[in-house]
Amino acid sequence: MTARPAAIVTGGASGLGRATVELLLDRGFGVVAVDLDTDRYSWLPAGADVVTLASDVTSDVNNQHAVAAALDHFGRLDVAVLNAGVPGSGPIETLDMAVFDRVIDVNVRAVALGIRAAIPAMRATGGGSIVVTASTSGLGGEPRRWPYNTSKAAVLNLVRAAAIDLALEGIRVNAVCPGPVHTGMTDKYRGTDGYEQLRSMIPQQRWGDPDEVAQAIVFLASSAASFITGVALPVDGGISAGNSQSIPPQGTGIRPAPTW
Repeated sequence: MTARPAAIVTGGASGLGRATVELLLDRGFGVVAVDLDTDRYSWLPAGADVVTLASDVTSDVNNQHAVAAALDHFGRLDVAVLNAGVPGSGPIETLDMAVFDRVIDVNVRAVALGIRAAIPAMRATGGGSIVVTASTSGLGGEPRRWPYNTSKAAVLNLVRAAAIDLALEGIRVNAVCPGPVHTGMTDKYRGTDGYEQLRSMIPQQRWGDPDEVAQAIVFLASSAASFITGVALPVDGGISAGNSQSIPPQGTGIRPAPTW
């Protein structure tokens, strides 16, 4: 067993999860990466200190298994990034409620299970950090996305409540709220009117990249955020700064993300 810090990342095979796994590895973490299958990790470098688990996060037993894997392979658990999520949308009067139930199960209930599973291991090492991937969709409503909006709003209050309950044990609980970001879940929007409409609503006039969200996640997980708990941090190019009553200034020649 090694004394290096250890993290769990759910939804770790692609998108924000992959970017977070890569950044944690770069920061010296051992990682347990959890996703529905283990066939999507060909991007992992040879010899990477990563345990991959095929797991459905809606299962309490599976969340316990992820923690056990961290303890077995790394001897500790310092960080849990509860990133797995699913979309859901449709007309409120006709959408099959099974869609709503699935969104709540993955986006809210599974997060509660992940928090509960992580607590004993973090308590044993004197504390830890839990970071949940929420969304700017949890900060307000959107047309036809009521299942997703509801789930992300609910998980934000779960984060706040858990942060209060766990603060004295040195366990911090925070959330990031990504805006439009290039991931596998959003690839279908590229080249569409909807893609450009969303871009026009972002003050920075561009969609975000997974690496930019991963940086916020790892910051909240790190000792640099030691006095931060219970926050919902938008990572959205400024979209949540507006009140949706006007379109921000439009322009070209948008500056890329800094590299320092």
